[in-house]
Amino acid sequence: MIARLLSLIAFCMAALAHAAEPAPIVRVEVGGNGAQRPAVVGQSVQISVTILAPNFFMSAPVFPTLQVAGAVITMPDDRAVNSTETVGGVSYAAITKTYVLTPQSAGDFTLPQPEIPFTYAGGDGKPLSGSVTLPPTVIHAGGQVGSGAPGAASGVQANVGTLPAGPLQITQQFDRPVTGKDAHLRAGDAVVRTITIVAPNAPAMMIQPPVLEAPGGVKLFRADPKLSDGVAGAGETPGGRRVERVTYVFESSGTHTLPAVTVKWYDPASGKPSEAVAPAITVEVGRAGAGLGLAPTGDPFSGEDWWPAWLDGRVFAGLVGLAVIALAAFGLRRRMPAWWHTQRKAWKAAWRELRGPLPPLNP
Repeated sequence: MIARLLSLIAFCMAALAHAAEPAPIVRVEVGGNGAQRPAVVGQSVQISVTILAPNFFMSAPVFPTLQVAGAVITMPDDRAVNSTETVGGVSYAAITKTYVLTPQSAGDFTLPQPEIPFTYAGGDGKPLSGSVTLPPTVIHAGGQVGSGAPGAASGVQANVGTLPAGPLQITQQFDRPVTGKDAHLRAGDAVVRTITIVAPNAPAMMIQPPVLEAPGGVKLFRADPKLSDGVAGAGETPGGRRVERVTYVFESSGTHTLPAVTVKWYDPASGKPSEAVAPAITVEVGRAGAGLGLAPTGDPFSGEDWWPAWLDGRVFAGLVGLAVIALAAFGLRRRMPAWWHTQRKAWKAAWRELRGPLPPLNP
């Protein structure tokens, strides 16, 4: 009887001790414009989710992928941020993960509320199973003003997902010198132009594909674009990146201007669309050397490069003279047999007249 009573007392004490264990905490913070004022379509909003567990984590929580209709939610950085906090005199281990929500249409977006399980250490150091559920979180996004798209009400577009809201960074580079004293381009040469577009704090899919064109006398070959999120180069803000690679093949010599590359974005501060531009480049292309360059396409006499560089006026006149002599000789050769046969008959007739009749052999 006493043993049973002691067991019951021990069980109650353990239950009370377990009930006294501090519980895990979850905290959601909406950063950027979503915290103080509505965001606009195409403007990315950072959402920080922090899970706090007493003592320390024994298994890291797996942050789920979030999906919301009408918006794109990404996790630009796969790595979570670890820290410690003291809440109510209790030491907590904290793990923070950042999501980025980019609305593609105007309206309210309610984040899903998944349950996130994990394991943490209890007061006695033994593992405890815990979980948290994301609290209800609503983000409001307004339309882009002055978009000029159909369906806009009072100058506000209610469903626009093509322009990223924020300044785009655009750069270009070539695989060889195209201007200056180091540029030595000839007809038939190829040049690769790489256009890099970065949308800070926005997914790469929000960047509009730029228009890439080539002037007359230049062929353009466009490679598939490369999209990536959460990356940044030197001096760049992390965000979505779109890399376009195009090859120009110069079919003719002369001066060629490779057009500027323009991408559009929306400026929330001014409420107007804006542009980022990679400037046009003017290149000088010389004639191809003998035996070099590409075979011409289309009409071979439509441009200037069908005339070889070595064929100047004097050489051309000499070749024409040789051609005339050759044609005359060829025609004379064809007419010679008939002329010779006629002359022989005429000479024989004249000889017979001069000689007169032959005397008899036996007078």
